[in-house]
Amino acid sequence: MDEEEYIESTWSYLSFCVEPTLYEGLRFAKDLLIASVTLRMAIQYIAMPHNVRHSMSFIIGGLLLYHSIGLAIVWIFGLTLSVYILILILSLFSRKRVRGPITCLCVISFLLLCELHLINPKMWQQIRGIQMIASMKIISVAIELDRSLFKKMINPVEFFGYIFCPANCMLGPWISFHTYDQYLGIKFLTKRWIKVIAGNLAMALIFLNLSNCIVPWIISDDSTKWLLAYRDAQAFRMSHYFVSSMSMVSMLSAGFGLTNDCHSEIQITKPLFIELPRSLVQVVIFWNIPMHQWLKNYVFKSCHAYGQFFAILSTYVISSLLHGCNFQLSAVLLSIGTFSYIEYNFRLKVASALEACCLANPCTKQCEHKYKKNRILTVFLNTLFSFITVIHLAYLGVMFEASFSIQETGYSFSHTISKWENLDFFNHGLATFFYVIYLMM
Repeated sequence: MDEEEYIESTWSYLSFCVEPTLYEGLRFAKDLLIASVTLRMAIQYIAMPHNVRHSMSFIIGGLLLYHSIGLAIVWIFGLTLSVYILILILSLFSRKRVRGPITCLCVISFLLLCELHLINPKMWQQIRGIQMIASMKIISVAIELDRSLFKKMINPVEFFGYIFCPANCMLGPWISFHTYDQYLGIKFLTKRWIKVIAGNLAMALIFLNLSNCIVPWIISDDSTKWLLAYRDAQAFRMSHYFVSSMSMVSMLSAGFGLTNDCHSEIQITKPLFIELPRSLVQVVIFWNIPMHQWLKNYVFKSCHAYGQFFAILSTYVISSLLHGCNFQLSAVLLSIGTFSYIEYNFRLKVASALEACCLANPCTKQCEHKYKKNRILTVFLNTLFSFITVIHLAYLGVMFEASFSIQETGYSFSHTISKWENLDFFNHGLATFFYVIYLMM
């Protein structure tokens, strides 16, 4: 194939892929924009009492969900109503701080029943993310009630408005009730508001095309197995950035997460810190910042009184159950937790032994290490650990291939094992090697 034919075939491929991808991306964004902008305009130009604003949030969000998932909205509504009644009963008849733990137990049990018995796999895959966001909101309200962060019991209109808020009921991110309530009462619109929305929408469409078209084109199917693993993992990461950017579009369209001069206050993910990672520890933090904050504030801190190990274990278990009770997700999350723990402690010992700023998290300017971040030894060590993290991301992310038929019903045990078996379980062996060296140091 000569150069002219190659350019023509490349252009043909990209045109064939990019145009329909852009169309689908914009079609998906349309519903989010209409719902969120409608809520913002109502707040902006109509004088409404407190409960009416929450009612508007509930109604618009409910219509958005019904348009997107149809009658499956019954499961989200049923969970919200049942748990509100439970919290109300516990508030009336119990003086102990039990609303958080009992609510968390009931919500997790409900999710398990839905996934394992009540809902067919195809429908569950469609609503699992929505249920996860709703569950996080519900649990956070129950725990904050236990912590006396509300002056009085939240009323049902406020509760349903919070859970069904169109700004984040579909894609997230999680925000606390107090943050939601604050933004629901703010009135501001400037020209910059439209620019911020357009910028995030453009970024979302770029990430979507990178995931569907560009990344698969750059690394062809006849590449080595590790390049293919990196390609599939990166395509998955780009799809995550797309969802994160689109959720920002939804939030900003409703006026949530903006200052009075329309600068964004909310960050969901940091792609640069993931694609060029310092450590797996930082990848975990920056992958989904609101999710990390939720786990830290409502799970880790709540369980910390029973010991750090129990708190870490509880955080992992709750995170796994919220994401879905299946072997693939649990295996990946457990591996991430194990790899991160080993990396953090190994780098701690290396930094101490060599007196270099090569910890999993960046050192402060006042650190006592001899070799600061710009010294050759430190740069070499951090580059090496970054490269190992990239390998970890390829190894872990290869599990989430973009096959629609597999995603539609979930990933099986055999699918998970076969993916890692194809890579000779290399990273589990590598983590074991570093752990043995850590114990010997």
